[in-house]
Amino acid sequence: MGHVEITIHGPVTYGVDYAAVGCPTCAATHSHRIGGDLDDDSVPVSLTCVNGHDVPLPGEVDARELLFTAAMRAE
Repeated sequence: MGHVEITIHGPVTYGVDYAAVGCPTCAATHSHRIGGDLDDDSVPVSLTCVNGHDVPLPGEVDARELLFTAAMRAE
């Protein structure tokens, strides 16, 4: 499958309280874009908000697993 970029509509949530991942720059919590390579684990997974800012993922969220899940749902 190689490199993919997928738009996630709605919030990315985690934890038992379903906390939303937000952009530290503009506070956006919806319409993130996740990108990375499904075949190469050495390529980092990136998450950006709707405005193009980098969004760090909390330690509880496995970025590669999120990318894989988004890719499977997008097919």
